[in-house]
Amino acid sequence: MKKKWIWICMLLTIAVGICVFFSIDKLIIERNNESLDANYASFQEINEHYRSGTFEVALVAKVVVSSAASPNPIRIFSSVNDQLILGCDARVDEETKDDTRYYKIDKTGKVADSIYDAYDGYWAQFIDDFIVYTSDRDDYYTTWPLNGDTVRHKVIELNADLSWDHEKVSAGVKAIKATAKYWFFSSFANEGIWYRKTYFYADRQWKLLWQKMPGYTDIPNEESSNRYRKDIFRSGEYGFERPDDVKLLYFYPEEKIKYYHIIGGGDGGFSVYNWRGRGFFETSIAGKNFQFMVPQLVVENEKHDGFKSSLYIVREPGASCDIYNPAFYHSPHGFSFYSPDPKQLFLIKVK
Repeated sequence: MKKKWIWICMLLTIAVGICVFFSIDKLIIERNNESLDANYASFQEINEHYRSGTFEVALVAKVVVSSAASPNPIRIFSSVNDQLILGCDARVDEETKDDTRYYKIDKTGKVADSIYDAYDGYWAQFIDDFIVYTSDRDDYYTTWPLNGDTVRHKVIELNADLSWDHEKVSAGVKAIKATAKYWFFSSFANEGIWYRKTYFYADRQWKLLWQKMPGYTDIPNEESSNRYRKDIFRSGEYGFERPDDVKLLYFYPEEKIKYYHIIGGGDGGFSVYNWRGRGFFETSIAGKNFQFMVPQLVVENEKHDGFKSSLYIVREPGASCDIYNPAFYHSPHGFSFYSPDPKQLFLIKVK
């Protein structure tokens, strides 16, 4: 019994020692006592609490999916009717991990319509007026991007019984590629046999041509549906090059801390001592000067990188840092999107 208490005391002593050694105070080396320049006192962080007589800021998308599971959980791509489609990973649990929410953003910057796409074995392919839902079995399409209609229209299948000979299938694919307004391939395997499906739009309806393949079949991007969708903005697009239209006006150091760069690939990274504080930035939205503040910012100027400013966010002293990229998409219609991190998207426009 005595030995048991000795071991308990030793463990408690070690635990207290670790807490003391790695306490927050030990990770904060120095604090800045100088006051913030009054010229920057009015700068605000971009969030749902931003208030301005000139600009309106709204949170239009927020996701809970981890960036490791989905590095770009919020995407924006162009669509018909001079509108944008905003797609968000809808994951909140295991059952919804493949679901997606889509929003139509009209040319005034308003959400005009939305749809929840619960994954049930179909993948949504956005092609101008249509969403073509493809799968390994039956397929269908809607005209939601065009007019909000979610009525399912069946894709007409050709050679579903695989009775066509090779020459007839090859001739059919050649004719489709030469004449169809839209066409793309998809492939899949079933019980070790590979199939290719040629989807195409003709005679004001979507059709597909079945084809049995001799073996593994890969579809290059230039022959897939991806070529019809152009993403113009994605959250979580990290980079060290700051956009040319975003200027760091001033950095106000608040505390010198220890933090870590995690390299990845099994490397444990390395520790850094540097000042963390607030960054004050400006950009242009609809021809007007837009100013904002970023907290928990560190600025690194390394000799090996030509003393260029690299920006990072450090949430807590002693934590690993995240690359900060002041990412904006400026619409020609006068509104802008801003993503401070992979999980949030704000819309900014002139009042």
